[in-house]
Amino acid sequence: MLNFESRKTLCSALIQCQFDYSCSSWYPGIGKGLQDKLQVMQNKIIRFILNLDNRAHIGNRELAKTGFLKVPERVKQLKLGHVIKIKNKTSPYYLSANFQSLNENENRIVTRSKVSNFYKPRVCTNTFVYSAINDWNNLPSEIKEIKNENTFKDKLRKYLFSEAEKDDLNPYIYY
Repeated sequence: MLNFESRKTLCSALIQCQFDYSCSSWYPGIGKGLQDKLQVMQNKIIRFILNLDNRAHIGNRELAKTGFLKVPERVKQLKLGHVIKIKNKTSPYYLSANFQSLNENENRIVTRSKVSNFYKPRVCTNTFVYSAINDWNNLPSEIKEIKNENTFKDKLRKYLFSEAEKDDLNPYIYY
């Protein structure tokens, strides 16, 4: 039988990479039913990695043991990875064409907003541009101000895990 590390490597190499491929562009546009199916599939992966029964509950504790985020948070992490490259001007031009800092946009909003935020265009809410800008603007300032991409990704991952733990502790969320 495979050990924990072998099972995790196997799942990351064969399955998780399929989820990650371009998910930042297609995930916002799919319906709730398909999003739930993706989460169910990821839960099955985690059960396999942790060698759990097929009816075992998968919560934040199990996700933390494997080092995985829930599917929406993983998509957000990958999306924001693109945004930091756009902000640092290390991404291709076609990605950065729709991202405009608020201090570059001359309007009255600039005086009341944060400098590190992006201007939110009036486009469909299920597009990469809108959802990425919305996720970026909702990040805490101390994360948005990080320049180094690896440091940013590390802090972002810790932030997303801490937010997931807060949701677990909320007594008003029912599953």
